[in-house]
Amino acid sequence: MERIASFFRKHGGAIAAGVAVAAAVALYAFAVWFGPLNQDEGWYLYAARSVSEGKALYRDFFFTQGPVLPAVYAAFHSLWQPFGVLGGRLFTALLGILSCVLSAALAARALPSKHRLCAAVTAFAFTGCNLYHAYFTAIPKTYALASLLVLGGFLLLTFCGGRAAALFAFSGGFLIAAGAGTRVSLILLLPPAAIGLLAMRKRYGLSWLWFGLGATAGVAAVYAAPLLVSTDSFLFAQTFHVTRGGRNLALSVGALSRIVRGYFPLVALTTAVALLRFLRGSAGESSEPQETRSSLPLFWAVCAATVFLFQLASPHPYDDYQVPLMGLFAAAAAAWCAERISVPQPDGRLALVAVLFAGLSAFSTSQLQEWFVVRQDRFWTVMREKSDLAQLREVGRQLRGLAPSGGRLLTQDAYLAVESGLALPPRLEMGPFSYFPDDEEAARHRVVNRDSLRRLLEEAPGEVCAYSGYSWAIASPVMTPVPEAERRGFLETIERRYEEVAVVPDFGQNKTTLRMMRRKP
Repeated sequence: MERIASFFRKHGGAIAAGVAVAAAVALYAFAVWFGPLNQDEGWYLYAARSVSEGKALYRDFFFTQGPVLPAVYAAFHSLWQPFGVLGGRLFTALLGILSCVLSAALAARALPSKHRLCAAVTAFAFTGCNLYHAYFTAIPKTYALASLLVLGGFLLLTFCGGRAAALFAFSGGFLIAAGAGTRVSLILLLPPAAIGLLAMRKRYGLSWLWFGLGATAGVAAVYAAPLLVSTDSFLFAQTFHVTRGGRNLALSVGALSRIVRGYFPLVALTTAVALLRFLRGSAGESSEPQETRSSLPLFWAVCAATVFLFQLASPHPYDDYQVPLMGLFAAAAAAWCAERISVPQPDGRLALVAVLFAGLSAFSTSQLQEWFVVRQDRFWTVMREKSDLAQLREVGRQLRGLAPSGGRLLTQDAYLAVESGLALPPRLEMGPFSYFPDDEEAARHRVVNRDSLRRLLEEAPGEVCAYSGYSWAIASPVMTPVPEAERRGFLETIERRYEEVAVVPDFGQNKTTLRMMRRKP
């Protein structure tokens, strides 16, 4: 037994690394194809497509996030756009896997070389071998790109102790600011990061100053043009998600519970190591001198926690909002655990345990059943015949067949426009978030209000129409349900101008009914 333990202590890190990489590739591929559709995928990809066609965010169409994601995806649109949502997912998954690699590299930078493999593999297991993380960094939302930029920025900061400290600090600040240009709440990473560098000035010198200059340059590069060109629309878009109002403690507790469940291997393993160290300390065992320990894990954890708590306190917190921070938490936790488990000699068993625990967690997650089960019909489980993505691709082919090349699609399910290659009517680019019934500023923000939506539907601007349970059902920006009588009036207008071609049950996000229609002669 001692020989086996010695073997895994010595070679466990390398074995775990190989298993972790293979598992991550498999999980990301699984998430790309079988992960359920999300409405966000449509408007993010459609925004990128519009930018690639020369349109400007906020000025030409409404968009609720920062400008970085559409710009990056537009730059690579020739790679993903021919494959529709699948192409967008594959590109996003690549960014997601790269962010997991950066998390691993960040954890390794906190420790001496002999302990780095254990820390790196553990951090990679916490992210890349986690099905929850893989899904949310494989679908085209802001999380994969934001995580990549933030982790890249913090990784550059770990090189601030050398000769090129100013360059690394400036570049790190710029990248983190670019991450905030992907998801605006991440701008709160900048103050604690600057304060942390100032607190570590004995090691990093004037890096805090260069970091501040880089962050300022990054914020200016990201936000200056939108502010100058479309001030009102831009500022409104950046505050869109906090206009819903109201706070409910139960929502925050629920979001926290789900994020703990989603990242249970990270939480559980870190807690176990902390308890182990506590018990050993209480038994009189010596610990490593405090001055020999790295301060970087605490630095990263404080920065991430600042944004985490802010997002948790928002009016309507969603657990997946925290995903861009979890690579930073994973690096901090992995480095902290490896430092306490592996000192004074390298020990690869921690990495093996992390990979095994992550694999078991991925296998046991409720997501697996949710992805394959439509609903429970009394005693009978109704299974999906095909994945959401496969179903979307089939619907996209049908819509292309119903419309001429370059035609328009009247819908609030933007991923249908991405998949079919058809264009949305102007002012519907944000899908369900495009309807502001009583907002006098709706015209200024390139969305429709009650009157303009009625006129739009009467004009029947698309050769084809497709609507699901999300269509004309949400009143923005507060996200209240549209009164049923009002929604029924919208649908009756559509039915006067269009004839039904096909009905697709259990379609898309949350499995509503999709109706495809063709404009009447």
